[in-house]
Amino acid sequence: MGFTNILVPVSGISADEESIRLALQIARQDKAKVMAIHVIEIQRNLPVDAESTGQLERGEKILAHAEQIAKAAKGSLEGELLQARSAGAALVNEASERRVDLIIVGAPYRKPLGDFVLGTTTQYLLKNA
Repeated sequence: MGFTNILVPVSGISADEESIRLALQIARQDKAKVMAIHVIEIQRNLPVDAESTGQLERGEKILAHAEQIAKAAKGSLEGELLQARSAGAALVNEASERRVDLIIVGAPYRKPLGDFVLGTTTQYLLKNA
């Protein structure tokens, strides 16, 4: 049983590149579609559709970089920019709507005070996806 739709959340961290390469490798084997999604989190005191030029430009650069990684790996992906209150909830919702059967998340290794720490978005995905 193979995968048909693979989602890769991208946030501009170094782990994005390895996640995209892995997704493309799996997609190639299963002839699956790869989607890279960047979520702009909007503060609660602003409307969810509030535009921040700086955040939009950064998101577009992140997605363009994801597409460059895919092209260099001789693969393709669809990039999408979302705005939401919570990146984790938006990604789970998008995965459900698009019938995603695999989410590949890159997480940087952070070890403050001796403990391994995952970000809130990664934790949310692990609990709810």
